Amino acid sequence: MAAAAPGQVLRVRAIAPAFFGLAHLNVDAWQLLYRTTNSFGEAIATVTTVLKPRGARPEGGRKLLSYQIAEDSAAQYCAPSYVIQAGSIPADYVNAAEVLIPIAAGIGQGWTVVLPDYEGPNSAYGVSRITAQATLDGIRAVQSFEPAQLSGAATPTALWGYSGGTVPSSFAAEIAGEYAPELNIVGVAAGGVAAADWAGALRHNNRGLYTGLLTGVIAGLMNEYPEVRRVVREEVDPLGQFLIGTKFVLCHPMGTALVPFYDIFAAFRGGDPLSHPVVQRVIAENSLGQRTPSVPVYIYHAQNDEILPGAGVDRLVGKYCAENAPSVTYVRELLAEHISGVLTHLPGAFYWLRDRLDGMPAQPGCAITSPATVVTDPEFAQGLTELVPTAVQAIVGQAIGANR
Repeated sequence: MAAAAPGQVLRVRAIAPAFFGLAHLNVDAWQLLYRTTNSFGEAIATVTTVLKPRGARPEGGRKLLSYQIAEDSAAQYCAPSYVIQAGSIPADYVNAAEVLIPIAAGIGQGWTVVLPDYEGPNSAYGVSRITAQATLDGIRAVQSFEPAQLSGAATPTALWGYSGGTVPSSFAAEIAGEYAPELNIVGVAAGGVAAADWAGALRHNNRGLYTGLLTGVIAGLMNEYPEVRRVVREEVDPLGQFLIGTKFVLCHPMGTALVPFYDIFAAFRGGDPLSHPVVQRVIAENSLGQRTPSVPVYIYHAQNDEILPGAGVDRLVGKYCAENAPSVTYVRELLAEHISGVLTHLPGAFYWLRDRLDGMPAQPGCAITSPATVVTDPEFAQGLTELVPTAVQAIVGQAIGANR
């Protein structure tokens, strides 16, 4: 495997995809095992799931949407490649439901869609570099896979993710020009941005309703960084180690629900864990803002996001704008929060990405808006009218996108 190039396909298998493991989806589907790189430059292999509308290759080839599901888990059975298969146990019912977004928005448009297992073979939840590299290499892999009906590296390609799915998507926007300059990435949409301020998000969620997400991130970092695993073993009390340990076997709905309001910071014997040099270094390595995106980005975030404070995203966007990013669209909705943001900004992100894939240039420079709500926008109703029926048709087994 080490001799293989990043993105090189190692094995292929056809699969039967299904919604919640039960409702068979009428699309062509495969899973590709491909070579990528971990956070330390070492060769590893992971999987991406390829979904394509039924039918012949359209003239000029299909467009490509790489959708990064918010896996948010440090257990392998929570990966998209398992969740999407017929017969799978939908333990991660949130991820199983999120699959409908790229199916309705991507397959319904006649695009090829990929769902990468971007956390890699060790479930590196919350780790930016490995997840971004795995995402970009997954795009490379599918572009070399002839049945996907693409046009190689010239394929117009978009990335999209919400919440935990923004960790790979947004970091990929920052490193694509360096790591995969040959890819024709026309835009990246990221909502509920997770890695804009890791330290702030960890401190904000400690002793809160979503403490379980915090301990899940710690477990994901332990899976990738031996030094973080060592810090937890040496610095965390037995109860804290037990609670973190549960996250290695739970997908994020159950893991998040387990022991809310727990003070995990108090479990560190050495005091504030965010002052520990290993923790500080790892957070810095996995935070956004290290580079300026070389591709157009669409960022949407609730001003009153209860999980990921908006101040960090404001600072990140300000940094991008000050560094003359080619195109930044930032929507800061007032009357929304993290969970509702999945729905409210679905049409806006969809139409923005569709314009990019259709060849419409992104507006140069920075455009920042702070609407009270987007629900009253005509685009919102139009988007739901277009996407919801397509999702229903997919669930009942219709061959969506076949004639696009």
